[in-house]
Amino acid sequence: MRTGVFGGSFDPVHNAHLAVAELAMEAAALDRLLFMPVCAQPFKIGKSLSAGAHRMNMLRRAIGGDARFAAVDTELARGGVSYTIDSLRAIRDDGERRGEIFFLLGADMLLMLEKWYRADELLREFSFVAARRPGSADDEAERCAARLGAVYGTRVILMENPKSDISASEIRRRVRAGEGIEGLVPASVGEYIYERGLYQP
Repeated sequence: MRTGVFGGSFDPVHNAHLAVAELAMEAAALDRLLFMPVCAQPFKIGKSLSAGAHRMNMLRRAIGGDARFAAVDTELARGGVSYTIDSLRAIRDDGERRGEIFFLLGADMLLMLEKWYRADELLREFSFVAARRPGSADDEAERCAARLGAVYGTRVILMENPKSDISASEIRRRVRAGEGIEGLVPASVGEYIYERGLYQP
């Protein structure tokens, strides 16, 4: 059993998130992928986010009936700032069969991973899928992955990030401006945004 964990604001979840999830499933041969919305991010203290219930509901709509995916409220239920080591341990120990757990992150964050909270434990206990930006140089990420493997025994799988101009901030801006968001989010998520009046001025 190989389980992926995809953390993020998901405010809102959009088509680029789903594309990354699909690529990660293939790159790491994952059996299941869990979308985990943050409550508060250590690197973005003070950033205002939509209510966790809205973000979870949008994720559930985006996932639909795809049994490979699920949304988990691990960090929302805990509240406050969450650290990756605590969240992954909670998922690992929640009683469900998880097997090897892979945390998804960008290749830029992979380079900073040794500076994360309790990084030594994190790197020894869990695996990672790192998405490289399209057109980026591979050498630095590959050297970092090799070093983490040699020093901590960490498994790191590198994959290509899908080329996309979609961002949650642009979607929120378009909603505020009364512009369309078709093609940027799943139709069911777009309906939810307008039904609930999210991102309105």
